[in-house]
Amino acid sequence: MVTGVVAAVALTAGTSATLQGSAAAQETQAVQYVALGDSVAAGIGAGSPTANSVDGCWADKAHTVRVTNSNLAYPKRVASALEAQLDFKAFCGANTRTTRTQQTQTLSRNTDLVTVQVGANDFGYADVLSFCYLWNPPRTGECNRRINQITSNFTSVLPGRLDSLYRTIKRKAPNAKIVVVGYPQIVKASSTLICGADGALPTSTHQALNRAGNALNSVLAARATAHGFKFVDPRASFKGHDEPPRVR
Repeated sequence: MVTGVVAAVALTAGTSATLQGSAAAQETQAVQYVALGDSVAAGIGAGSPTANSVDGCWADKAHTVRVTNSNLAYPKRVASALEAQLDFKAFCGANTRTTRTQQTQTLSRNTDLVTVQVGANDFGYADVLSFCYLWNPPRTGECNRRINQITSNFTSVLPGRLDSLYRTIKRKAPNAKIVVVGYPQIVKASSTLICGADGALPTSTHQALNRAGNALNSVLAARATAHGFKFVDPRASFKGHDEPPRVR
């Protein structure tokens, strides 16, 4: 999954604007807001309290303590802007299944707002990015092939998984405004050999990664619309903040 170095302020700007109507509707009590998702929603890598994990999504080598969600994560910003009561369920490493089975328990008829940002982890994206970062070049062809396979899975397999998750959210929180948050692009359009931030990956890999990101966002947007949810696209606001393809 892409790191939580996502521009939290940019995401918050788009999401907060979407959610203002819900805040206005709650004049006598705080908006009940539940944030679901993976490391991007959790803000992993953004710092505060910690910028990096010890071992992937874990704060310890034994994998017993998960990395703490960041105070800079956009759900924190949204909750502050709306003076909402936040139930921050997102965690590093989540996929559609763990989001559905482990993060939705507290949703109820009293939930006013739900944001959900998940899908990037469902097909081994983290492992593929790690391979590419370590072995590309020289193994550019294999790196790109693995990325393209994930792109195909985003298009063909992920929609059904999202449908299952979105139905669960709607069933458990029937009165909530539900917002699906997309993903930013994690690399620039072409390689910058003098910049270590993108790992000096070849341009063909940049293009493959961006095709995967665009496919993921297209599926998220389509399924969100099909379920009557709002989709927030962070790609435009994230331009200029592209980061290396490290994953959590």
